[in-house]
Amino acid sequence: MEGQWVAGVDGAQKGWVVACIPITGSGQASLTRCETFQEVKATVAELGCTSVGVDMPIGVNLSGSRQLDSEARKRLGARRSSLFPTPSSVVLEATSYEDALKRSRNQIGKGLSIQTWNLVPQIREVRSIIKPEDSDTFFECHPESSFVELVGETLTSKKTPEGVKQRLDAIRNFVPTIDGVVEALPKKSKIDDALDAFAAAWSAKRFSQGEAIILGGNEYDEQGYPLRIVI
Repeated sequence: MEGQWVAGVDGAQKGWVVACIPITGSGQASLTRCETFQEVKATVAELGCTSVGVDMPIGVNLSGSRQLDSEARKRLGARRSSLFPTPSSVVLEATSYEDALKRSRNQIGKGLSIQTWNLVPQIREVRSIIKPEDSDTFFECHPESSFVELVGETLTSKKTPEGVKQRLDAIRNFVPTIDGVVEALPKKSKIDDALDAFAAAWSAKRFSQGEAIILGGNEYDEQGYPLRIVI
């Protein structure tokens, strides 16, 4: 029923995985693969999700630099490299990596990594579907920051068996059925995509209950999107 669900969204192989968890009632958590963010929006709307955490920069300004990224990296400690630098908004119009490098250097005096460039198509996609007026429902999350807050310490890399186990143990505290969920992963989805989506859903639940930590949120980019990360 409406108002009883929240969701976390993580990019996965040119698509998206959506983890939905109940905030009231006895509904079962679920994991769904969506090929487009338009499909993501329709999926969470159909469930009546009140809060949706998205593992992707949403507020992106001309300067590129965001104070909230520095705050997030301090909280991450040894895992600070898991948060890629947010690009300048000028690169969202770039047609190639070389074009993006030129635009970034002209705007902020430095280029951008190939890892950051690889995020640009999905940043563009999210911003084409989610408008500033949707910001009460959809917001940026960073799953590694969510895990640090959830567990109380920095975790091993999610690419290792130990790191996967640590995250599954953490998620099991609010999704008792997580083992069954990840055993039936949607096609073109990896276990680390699922883990990150559920971590974002945990932050979305905290946001819906007024318990989330919000980094930034008092500034907006040139298009009106808030510069913030919800934990």
